[in-house]
Amino acid sequence: MTITAGIDGQDQRLAPPASPRRPLPPISRALHWLMAILVLMMFITGVLMKQFGEGAIADALYTFHKTAGVCALALVLLRLGYRAIAQWQGRWSRGAGSHWVHGLLYLGLLGVPLLGWAGISDFGALGIYAGWSLPAIWPEGAGHAAWLFRSHAILAFLLLGCVAIHLGIALGAYIERGGTGARTRRGAPEGMNGASPPRPSVP
Repeated sequence: MTITAGIDGQDQRLAPPASPRRPLPPISRALHWLMAILVLMMFITGVLMKQFGEGAIADALYTFHKTAGVCALALVLLRLGYRAIAQWQGRWSRGAGSHWVHGLLYLGLLGVPLLGWAGISDFGALGIYAGWSLPAIWPEGAGHAAWLFRSHAILAFLLLGCVAIHLGIALGAYIERGGTGARTRRGAPEGMNGASPPRPSVP
């Protein structure tokens, strides 16, 4: 605790400001934006393939949608693993990138692809590119494909809502920082960017 002299000559006790949080590692930021691109592409192709219904274009969109979904699932698992390792090694503050909406985003990013994968496993449409096929994670012909696809679509729209909330929170934090990426220390006076206030002279 720091003790400084006040204007009236009396001691004032000031708690030291908390250390600023470490920024997210560059690899995590790269994975974040790659995931954002994949989510956007999956949503666009998911809507378009419903509009086209059937045909060569719909089939191409469907194949791309399945492939992108599996890539997104692998990417979110990779990101969670990297985050755990980075926190264990002390290269990432445990508070960085932590918010209740992030938990919902991770649940959605895991649940949406898994529901879609289960749906195409039940439907028997596991083929992707170059003659490759995804492994089945649900019994084929079990009769639940329609329910799985409907749940997949509903959860996808809920995920989109979480993304909108996430963007709103990020924009609010950006404005609060004055339009810069710098973080201010907690407990520091506004506009000081974490710097200690000047000490008044004591007569």
